[in-house]
Amino acid sequence: MATKLNETDIKIYKYILKKHPDGIRQNDLWKKLKTTSRVVSRSLKKLEKLGYVKRTPVIHNGRHTYFVVAIPKPLPTERKTRIRRVRINFKQYTDIPCMYCPYIDKQCYEGGFYDPRTCDWLTEWILENISKSRKRIRRK
Repeated sequence: MATKLNETDIKIYKYILKKHPDGIRQNDLWKKLKTTSRVVSRSLKKLEKLGYVKRTPVIHNGRHTYFVVAIPKPLPTERKTRIRRVRINFKQYTDIPCMYCPYIDKQCYEGGFYDPRTCDWLTEWILENISKSRKRIRRK
């Protein structure tokens, strides 16, 4: 099961990578980030599991801690996404009968005397466009 990085994990990883490229002790890290040792410890375990940091056990001032080194690696949120451009043919929308209908202003509305659901001009236009698109698909 893939574990996702949260904001805290990313913040800790970027801090180590930029400010301490040679590494930092875990007990110094949580103090510099002004957070709790619990938060940092859990984040570092997750980062180590995902391969973003390497933790080496050390003893500092008679206490067990870890020396943490960040492994340069792109973060999942930093990957560039490609934007797919879709071409829109505006001509087909300017040919819609509603664009030149004399009743569009006040008399054409749902449930009114001129109703788009029962409009002959609009129905005919839709059917023509469906048949045109089917012909295009058959040619391909």
